[in-house]
Parts: sequence; structure tokens; C-alpha cells
Amino acid sequence: MLWGYTLRTPHPHARIRSIDISQALTGQGVHAVLLAADVPGKKTFGLEFADQPVLAWGRVRYQGEAVVIVAATELELARRAAEKIKVDYEVLPAVADMEQALRPDAPKIHDFGNVLRHVRIVHGDPSARADVWVEGYYETGMQDQAMLGPESGLAIPAPDGSIDLYVATQWLHVDQEQVAPCLGLPKEKVRLHLAGVGGAFGAREDVSMHIHACMLALRTRRPVKMSYTREESFYGHVHRHPSRIWMRHGASRDGRLVNIYARLLIDGGAYASSSTAVIGNASTFAAGPYEVPNALIEGTAVYTNNPPCGAMRGFGAVQACFAYEAQMDKLAHALGIDPVELRLQNAVRTGSVLPTGQAIHGSAPVREVIRKCWAIPMPPSEGKRPERHDPIEYPGGTGNVSRGERLRRGVGFAVGYKNIAYSEGFDDAAECRVKLFRGPAGPVAEVHSAAAEVGQGVHTILVQIVRTEL
Repeated sequence: MLWGYTLRTPHPHARIRSIDISQALTGQGVHAVLLAADVPGKKTFGLEFADQPVLAWGRVRYQGEAVVIVAATELELARRAAEKIKVDYEVLPAVADMEQALRPDAPKIHDFGNVLRHVRIVHGDPSARADVWVEGYYETGMQDQAMLGPESGLAIPAPDGSIDLYVATQWLHVDQEQVAPCLGLPKEKVRLHLAGVGGAFGAREDVSMHIHACMLALRTRRPVKMSYTREESFYGHVHRHPSRIWMRHGASRDGRLVNIYARLLIDGGAYASSSTAVIGNASTFAAGPYEVPNALIEGTAVYTNNPPCGAMRGFGAVQACFAYEAQMDKLAHALGIDPVELRLQNAVRTGSVLPTGQAIHGSAPVREVIRKCWAIPMPPSEGKRPERHDPIEYPGGTGNVSRGERLRRGVGFAVGYKNIAYSEGFDDAAECRVKLFRGPAGPVAEVHSAAAEVGQGVHTILVQIVRTEL
């Protein structure tokens, strides 16, 4: 077995003038050093747009982008060989700010411009007047999923030119659809196997070292393992989108929402990943779980020279929630109404129509949830120990990180909501196949499902469902 290693650029934006791999090829234990020209099939990949190079050529667009991959008998030997590679860069002006990316004179990350997607939602009369208005500007930063297990994969070539890839992922079939074209192979010759997954949270929806490990294995005709360090992992997977959000909420004097204006801007980084879907989600849920007859919501996702951003828990709904819930608190203060009462008064219910035009036909127990949360007793004040040994009641929270002598505990109240599955009109579907046969010990039910086990216990749940039904 060989070990693979990735040489990454130190520049957020630069032109590649030349790459000299001659010294790396002569390194101890080195079996392969591959560039963009060595990609056997399609040169780019991506979840929604195939805009990300397998290995950079011509230009690099974010610090940490993969440029060269190396295979050697030991990981340290592969690293040493990579250090000998000479890449001549011409550093270019970088776009690090999402608002800068929108300016007409901003450097273009891609030839077609810096705007990934613009969403506009109009509901009712956006010019409708209200008695009381509150405004706010909000920012959320980039976050890393910080899953316990950094990316790792093992590629094993077969004599017939096909390949098996054992990798931690969230969806094998989508990975296969991206990996196979880049290898120049039909899908049936690229077999992906779900390895042990040490957490995911969205980070494993995108391809990381999948194509690199397979390229090295096919070139050397030997198994190749790649495993990222924590630092490499930060470069090697997508993150939560930073956002900037401007909001204006209008209400009647008795506390009924009348009008909402929202402008959302998210930083997609250098490549698309799932940014178009994330800005769609953020815009769809920007009014919150509240009835509002009039709204104008505008969302934009842009390219920058920051690391690519994609799926992370909440998928755009989190950024929007931070803003609209802060607005509800501001509005409650301006109206002199209890913040929880304001939420109860405006919460959606069965029959409500959302700003997108979607009517809620199923259950919508938002008020019930709010009331149940409101009924939870407040935690003890400073200096008091709870009578019950319930960690959630201690200052410091469920982790009980402190005895509490120097802590003051604040309590916030917020309501969020999010879609299940894709939303935006996608034909959401899920299927599972069950094969029934008689084995030596009696009847057997064999379950075939593409649901990835990423720590949520799906294997146990599938077994429980089948046992219950049968």
C-alpha cells in the first residue's frame, strides 16, 4: 500500500506560471507525482456546478487549493517529496470580502463573474405601510463542522481497470457521479464503499480526496491511502457560509406583522459546492415561522477567494434565523410586548401561506412548541445550587463546565424552522429495498439502502423498521 499526499497553494489568488516536479520524482519511495494534466477524464467536479478543478491549472482561487498529488511508500516520504516541488506563482489581487465581490471593479473569481445566484421573493405588497418599524444588520461567520474524524480514504485498483474506494461520506451515489467522469471511467467501474464515518454534519457531502486517491491508485496500480491532518481537513472540505443580513420588520400597534424586507448575502468561497441551494434555503426561511402578509426577500450568493462553503447543519436556515429572531426581539421592545407573546401572536399555523406562496396543509404546532418551552422553569440565579442534580440547571450548561461562582447566566428565546429534504420544488423521494429469503437459521430480511450511517444510528433504525413491519 502507498500513501498519498496533497500539495496545496499558499496563495488565495494567483496565476500558475510553471510547476517543476523533477526533484520530487527522484525522492525516496516516490511512485507517482501527478498534475492537472494527468487527470484522466473530466478536469473539474462539483455538486451543483462542475467548477472546481481536480487539481488546479492556470490559476488557484483560494489558499489551500490542491495543485499536485504525490504517492510514496510512507506518508512522510510523500510529504518530503511534495516539499521539493517548485511552483512559480504570479500573485493576483484577491477578493476576501463578499460585498467587495459585488462591485463592478472587483477582480473576477471566474470568467463569468462573481455572482453565483440571486433569489427574489415577492409576497403581497412589499410597499405596505406599518405602524412600527425596526431595522437591523447582522453578520454570521464561517464555521467548521469539526467532525471528530478528518477525511480519510483507501483506493484499491482492480486488474480490469476498475477501482474500489473506501471512504467516509454522506452520499455514495452522488460521489460516484462526480468521481467516475474525472477518472474517465463508466460509473459501474467505480465502486464506492461506506467506511466508518467519524461525524459529518454536511462536510462530507462534497468530494475531498476521493478523486486524488483513485488517480494515484490507478497510476501506480497499487492501493493508495490518503488521510488528512486536522489542518489539511480545514482546507479539504467545505464550511458554513458567512453571511450578512439586512432586515426591516413592520407591525401594527397591536403586534401583528405587516411587512418584512430582508436582504441576505452569503460568501460561497472560490467554488460553488451547494451555495445556490443554501441561499435558496436562507431566502425561503428569511421571514421565520411567522405569518406575514407582505414581504420582499432578496438573497445573493457570491464567489470570493475564501475557502469553498457548502453544507453544514441548518443549510442556510441558521443564518436567517439569527437575524429574524433578533428582529422579533427588537420589535417586541418597540411595541412594549413580551417577546414570547409576540411570537405566539404571529406564529404560523395550519392554513398559513408562507412568503414563497406555499400553504401549510399539514400540522404546524409552532404555538404548542413555544408554550412548552416557555413553561420550562428558569435556571437558578447566581450562587444557588439546584435541588435536583440536573446538569442543565447548573450555570455552565449541560457540560457543567464550571461550579458557577463567577458566572452569570443569560437565557434567550428563539424559534427556528427548516425544510425536510431539498425543498424549492424538488421531487423529494426516498426508497429502500428489502429482500426476503430463507437462510439456514430461518427467514432473513436483507435491507438495501443508500442512507449513509454518519453517527445518527440509521442502521439500527432500518432494522427496527423492518422488524416492526414484518
